[in-house]
Amino acid sequence: SMTLYQANYHVENTKPLELNEVIFKIQPDIKEQKHLFKTSSYKLLITAEVNHKTFVFEDCNLNKELIAKLEKNPARFLVGSEPPFLCGTDWPGSLISDIVEANNVPLDSLIITDGEHVCATIANDEISNLINWFKVLLN
Repeated sequence: SMTLYQANYHVENTKPLELNEVIFKIQPDIKEQKHLFKTSSYKLLITAEVNHKTFVFEDCNLNKELIAKLEKNPARFLVGSEPPFLCGTDWPGSLISDIVEANNVPLDSLIITDGEHVCATIANDEISNLINWFKVLLN
């Protein structure tokens, strides 16, 4: 969670992350979370552009725990409660597993999927760049 000032700062100053197939960006749509016993906090809207198509990760609760999951086990990483998903490839018996298998996705990568197709692949050597980009957003 961040203050409105921090969220505005990131929207204005965070450069897009350009990977081989996907460009991650921060959108200027800052979501406010109101709390009963503490001040409001704000979430940034993270998007991914793939071949001129934009995928929005609205419920991406970017925090240290999420980054730690990505660092520790990228294969079991998952963002999104419904498509699109930004996820790893180790989800046996799931729709994601079927999509990974049907598209011969390397098992050490991340994918963006619309629930039916692989829209983009984030190669294993690009995951550290994504992690660092996420960490910049938390500072």
